[in-house]
Amino acid sequence: MSDPGTSFLFLCRKMYFDGYTPSNKNLYPSENYQTLCNLAQQLIAKRGNEGFALYFCESQYLVDLWAAHFILEYGRPSDIMKTRALYVINKYAQMSIKIKLAQEEKAWLKENGYA
Repeated sequence: MSDPGTSFLFLCRKMYFDGYTPSNKNLYPSENYQTLCNLAQQLIAKRGNEGFALYFCESQYLVDLWAAHFILEYGRPSDIMKTRALYVINKYAQMSIKIKLAQEEKAWLKENGYA
């Protein structure tokens, strides 16, 4: 069995190429999404929010965006950590290149009371 951190990265990559994004509710019932959630929960439990937040440094394959969503959902973020996670999400919500992704993130922010 591979390391959960490596599995998390590779599954983020797969989800990216399959066209899935963290705010796309259509993917929530999928097996890959459930596996990604489980990996995030394991990693947050093992490394804490600060350790898991190191994924904020990796924007390839939306790794930072997945990490931001998972910290807000499964972590117990301090106000500073919450601000860092929301910064990542807002960065994607303002993208002019990936319009669909930006719209999904804007909707998520509004739906969750952050906008």
